[in-house]
Amino acid sequence: MSEGYIGLGPTYGFFNKQNIAGSTATTYNLDFDCVSANGLIVSLDGIVQEPGYAYSVGRSATGVAQIVFAEALPVTNITGLTTTAGSATVSGFTTAQTANLVVGQSITGNTNIPADTFIATVGSTSITMTNNATASGSGAAANFGSRIYIVFMGNVLQTASSSTVNTQPLIEMFNGDGTAQSVSLGRTPPTAGSIAVFLDGVFQRGGGNAFSLSGGAITFTGATTSGTNNIVVMHLATEDNRVTNTTQDAAVTNAKLNLDYSNASYRAPTVDAATQAGSGWSDPQQSDTTWELNKANASTNYGVNDILVYLNGVCLIPTTDYTISGRIMTLTGGVPPVGSNLVVRYLPLVG
Repeated sequence: MSEGYIGLGPTYGFFNKQNIAGSTATTYNLDFDCVSANGLIVSLDGIVQEPGYAYSVGRSATGVAQIVFAEALPVTNITGLTTTAGSATVSGFTTAQTANLVVGQSITGNTNIPADTFIATVGSTSITMTNNATASGSGAAANFGSRIYIVFMGNVLQTASSSTVNTQPLIEMFNGDGTAQSVSLGRTPPTAGSIAVFLDGVFQRGGGNAFSLSGGAITFTGATTSGTNNIVVMHLATEDNRVTNTTQDAAVTNAKLNLDYSNASYRAPTVDAATQAGSGWSDPQQSDTTWELNKANASTNYGVNDILVYLNGVCLIPTTDYTISGRIMTLTGGVPPVGSNLVVRYLPLVG
């Protein structure tokens, strides 16, 4: 019988997971970054949810990735419960109440119970939790809701480390000389099981049978045959030492960016041009259709393709909807309506 192991980690990506105790809220922060609902597998109490229909992915005001469910999750509120500090047991239930509880349900809404706590076991008038209570209390309430289980699919691309040799396979060839010879390997194997040795194409058993390994040298127990490159040693990849790919500074172009609020400039005109002219009201950043932009740096101005411009939430088209001369951006469609919101987001310049 032969055995074959297809690498130590045949997938390039790795998967993270997150358990969330569901409450009446529809929005929950994610532990890992995600830009698309299709990048998640989400289950509620074991039922897989459809991305884009049952949930979507967004960001908080501070840029934290969030999952947003299309509707509030079901929650049952139970009162009269007793917790004991340092204990996972919660008592005070009726048999009718525990009959409707199941293992895995989330527990929220009680200050004595830590976040992301779930039901571990259900008794007739008590339950045990996955976490111990942080304080004692009686007559308190708790919410029992959905268990949200999320799998993040392949967040980070990984490749084998080029600096750790045991993560890379290697083939070496030697000439047989007709004696019980020793050959020095170019790499020291961690064990005899990490190399495969062939003589004239025939596999040689290690462990002192056909050869022995000492440090970086193998010694044949019997005479080899004379030949050119008729001894083949295959070094197997024996370590799963993959590294996370990194991006060099200034190596990402604007076209590759998924930017989220970088040096945003907000302007919201409240009066029209005629009222402005008659009242003496002015804003040095705004003059009807022209706006003064920030500088990229001391010597460089932003060009039309270096900014994102939104008028009342609509992304404008460079050169078609606006032009730039020096630091002055001109809207080609005329003066925005009263009460409009103009947002300029500056993309980082490369180089």
